[in-house]
Amino acid sequence: MRLLSGQRAFVVQRLSALVLLAFVAAAGVRLAFGQPVTLAQWQAWAAQPLAAALLLLGAAALFAHAWVGIRDVLLDYVRPLPLRLLFLSLVVVALALLGAWTALIVVSHAL
Repeated sequence: MRLLSGQRAFVVQRLSALVLLAFVAAAGVRLAFGQPVTLAQWQAWAAQPLAAALLLLGAAALFAHAWVGIRDVLLDYVRPLPLRLLFLSLVVVALALLGAWTALIVVSHAL
């Protein structure tokens, strides 16, 4: 399968959408029926290993979903190849930095 194949992008987009849908549904149920949560309670929950792993999974799904969506738009609408490669590179770097920052924050609070 090629690196920029449509089938791989389709699968990544759909799987990440399912993970994000589960997160949104869980958050919606929690907001609708749960008690208000304080910052200290949120931090205590996020410091647990399973919760940290779930947060990292959600962040990875979000960044993968964003990558496929932005990549497809750039491939469809940016015509000069050098400009397209520049924009794709900038998006990859930005998402990688955001992903690393997110992982650093989650892991530092879980330790």
